[in-house]
Amino acid sequence: MASLAFGKHVYPDQVKTEGITDITLTDVEYADSFDCAIKLIGSTKKCDNGKVTASVKPMLVSRNNILSDVDGVFNAVVVTGDATGDVMFYGKGAGKMPTASAVVADVIDCAKHLNTRKYLDWADGDSDYVITPNEKVRLYGYIQSEDYNSLCSQFETTFSNNTWHIKNDFKKEIAFITDEDFEDVLIKKINSIKAEKIKVMHTLF
Repeated sequence: MASLAFGKHVYPDQVKTEGITDITLTDVEYADSFDCAIKLIGSTKKCDNGKVTASVKPMLVSRNNILSDVDGVFNAVVVTGDATGDVMFYGKGAGKMPTASAVVADVIDCAKHLNTRKYLDWADGDSDYVITPNEKVRLYGYIQSEDYNSLCSQFETTFSNNTWHIKNDFKKEIAFITDEDFEDVLIKKINSIKAEKIKVMHTLF
């Protein structure tokens, strides 16, 4: 998708990829409490310097975002244009009928262009074409410790009062979504909290 969108090849090993293996029911429950849904998002963006960013990872998506309602066999692609704003392409990406439709469409396309050639290509990529973005983000996480009072104190010291959080006294844990800041700064803050378990996940709003 990045190659198609921006006209230069992006190699698979250049895409920062994170799966859903570590997502738990606890994450799903906290996401719902924050009025969000967890979605596996593939994202690419062209930067001002001509480079691109590319990643695939689970994100918290606000219920106010239309992507939060994409479920089951449905897929969606959102494209942001300078003049058009956000445009979404939505439809079934699996199942016998959608798959059959795609196969038949390809066969018909081949038959119609039997004596001609259609070209869909892009320029070769290079090692520094895909970069890590340096922009402000929000991070979701939950932290847990047997020393719950100390954990609460450390959390309040590390993060501002504006951080969106839920305290679960029974489980002795705190779930939170940080204020916007640079990712490396937020990671340092989260890692500074001495807890038994720390989970971090990007969020999308």
